[in-house]
Parts: sequence; C-alpha cells; structure tokens
Amino acid sequence: MSYGAFGVFLGSLLEEIIAPIPSAIVVMGSSFLIMGTDPLNISSFIKLFLNVSIPASLGLTIGSLFLYGLGYYLGKPFIVKWGKYLGLSWADVEKTQQKFAESKSDDIILFTLRAIPLVPSVAISTFCGFIRYNLKDYIIITFLGSLVRASALGFIGWQFGIAYKQLAEQISNLEQIVVIGIIILVIGYLIYIKYLKNKKSF
Repeated sequence: MSYGAFGVFLGSLLEEIIAPIPSAIVVMGSSFLIMGTDPLNISSFIKLFLNVSIPASLGLTIGSLFLYGLGYYLGKPFIVKWGKYLGLSWADVEKTQQKFAESKSDDIILFTLRAIPLVPSVAISTFCGFIRYNLKDYIIITFLGSLVRASALGFIGWQFGIAYKQLAEQISNLEQIVVIGIIILVIGYLIYIKYLKNKKSF
C-alpha cells in the first residue's frame, strides 16, 4: 500500500462515516498489502500493530465522532418532536443517561461491542451520542475496543491473503443482519414501553 499507515488511517476514517464501504475490507485489505508474506514473528506483529492496528483504530475513533455528534445533537430534538408517538420522552432518555453514568459495567459492554467485528459500529456510535455518553470515556473505550478489532481483522487479512475480500464481505453481510436485528429490537422495545405506559394510564 503506497500510503502505508496514513492510508490505513484515512481509509478507516472514511469507512466509519460512509456506510456503503464494507467495515472490514479496509483493515483486512491494508494488512494483506502491507504485511505481504512476512513470517510470523515478533517484528512482524510489531509492524502489523504500528502500521495497521493503531492507524485503523485512530481512524475509526475519529470517524465515529461524526456519528456520535449526529446522535448527540439530533437525538433530543427528534425525541421532543416525535417521542410522543413512540411513547418515549426525553426524561426517559435522561434516566438511561444516568444509568450509564453510574455503572462502570456499561464501559465494559461498550468496549466488548467495539472489539467484536460483527457488531456494526454505526449503531454503537449513534446510540452513544443519543444518550450523551461521556465523551472522554467514549473516545478512550472506542479507541481501545477498535484496537482489538483492528488487530484481529488485520491478522486475518495478513494470514488469509487474497481471500481477505471474500471474508470482509461476509463480515459486512453479517453486520447488516445485526443492524436489522437491532432495529427490530428497538422497535419492539418502544412498543413495549408504550404498552406499559398505556397500561398504567388505565
């Protein structure tokens, strides 16, 4: 890859913002091109870490701030205007914010979700912005989780060579399925909340 680590950073940043780009293809493809047929040894792992893992993690973290910002600034106006039709108020969101602020286990959950390649980061970033997750904690956890994710995908791209594209596309397809599942769960949750509120009103 002619642009090396900077190319990985830029590609990862754009991949995070532009949905049509398969989320795994940048890291896996970059790793394949940068690592080539390098043997499995300590110096190769250091090369992978410095040229793929760290730049990709930085790109993903910075790119995710765009989606975080959308959730942060558009979430409240959306709920204030349309929440009554969903059975959801901004007070409900604030309760969720408080819960996340008080519980450190949620930091572990966020880290785990970031580290797993099959979990779509667009959903995580937007949700964290929506509930106004502490920005400093968000950046640190997103970077560390993305570092694990990028290292795993980078290693796979390096070892599987030309098959990386097929693997990346399969991971991307699975992520799309997860997104659909998340949408269904959110809709189901909103219907459930509305049902509870209607039940209490009787």
